[in-house]
Amino acid sequence: MLEPRKDKTVSADVLFFPVAAAFSAVIVPLWMMTLQGWIPIPSPYWHGHEMLFGYGFAVVSGYLITRVSLVMLSGLFLSWFAARLAALGLIGDNLVASLPGLIFVGLVVYLIAPPFLRAAKKAENRVFGPLFMAMGACELIYQLGAIEIFSGVRFYALLITVDLFSLLLLLMGGRMIASAMAGHFYRTGQFLIARVQPRLERIAIILMISMILLDFIPKAAPLAGVFALGAAVITIVRIGRWQVWRIINYPHLWGLILGYTWLALGLALKGFMQIFGNSLSLVEALHGITIGAIGTLTLVVMARTRLQRNRQGLEHFEDIGMAALLVSLAALLRLSASLAGSDYTLSLLWASAIAWFFAFSQLLYCLIINYPKKPSTMDSV
Repeated sequence: MLEPRKDKTVSADVLFFPVAAAFSAVIVPLWMMTLQGWIPIPSPYWHGHEMLFGYGFAVVSGYLITRVSLVMLSGLFLSWFAARLAALGLIGDNLVASLPGLIFVGLVVYLIAPPFLRAAKKAENRVFGPLFMAMGACELIYQLGAIEIFSGVRFYALLITVDLFSLLLLLMGGRMIASAMAGHFYRTGQFLIARVQPRLERIAIILMISMILLDFIPKAAPLAGVFALGAAVITIVRIGRWQVWRIINYPHLWGLILGYTWLALGLALKGFMQIFGNSLSLVEALHGITIGAIGTLTLVVMARTRLQRNRQGLEHFEDIGMAALLVSLAALLRLSASLAGSDYTLSLLWASAIAWFFAFSQLLYCLIINYPKKPSTMDSV
């Protein structure tokens, strides 16, 4: 009697991590070319949307979709690629052009949200499913704004998406760091008392959700800023309790801490700008989160995840440590460009873009060349 054929599955990181790294390396210099007027700009919101839904969601796909059929993975990639073409205006500016992005994000949410909804028992774990669904809703609102069904909504769709990514990093990043730090302390004969710190995590969740809800209301920006500052303080306290001064010789650990520190700084900067306003606009201030936190954490997590899934050690992480420092440099230069005089702004922006390019080029090289692959990337269901 013939055995039934078993479907082949693969982890999405095999495809989407290199794709995300390559896309990220290219997209920022491309944006600079649009600012210089060398190539036409598709939309003033194009850059922000592509970094969040083009790059960010590609990383989310690779990290959280661990078993998917080759057919579904192909569908994910084709919809992702078509969405990038549509964002460039190469498919037109009508309803058809909005479909690839909606299909890609919809598929990702469909694959990752239900498992979180089914598995969540603790209140803090119930956040993840609705969080990803809210990201999908933001993409829908953005696309409806792009085809002018709704007007004036694209900025707020992107702002809320940044908020949602911040909450995702605060939760997943915090738990990853707690686990990694505790494991390191154990292997070195020490003991880390403060790990996930669930009470502080719950407070941070409440503060972040309050900030997100208030960001829907333009006139409530100062109050949203208060909650952002509160979340930043809680994040800094958690970082301090992880005894980070003990891991300065371990780039696979301090790279995570660096990104998490940028999350705290980015939230603080966002909160400060929402409360007081200053020479830095809110949009400029958000680069502390988007470049510093999202950029650093996603870069380090992609490298760590690839090594761990390939059952390789994390000892030789110096190249990614340097790449993480380059991302921080890119964030500092980008924020400095907002404060510099007009004579220096463009130079600082280009310097930031170049630092970002080299950081993600290094990651791409490591993902494709340096990190050994599994004997087989396929598993049987």
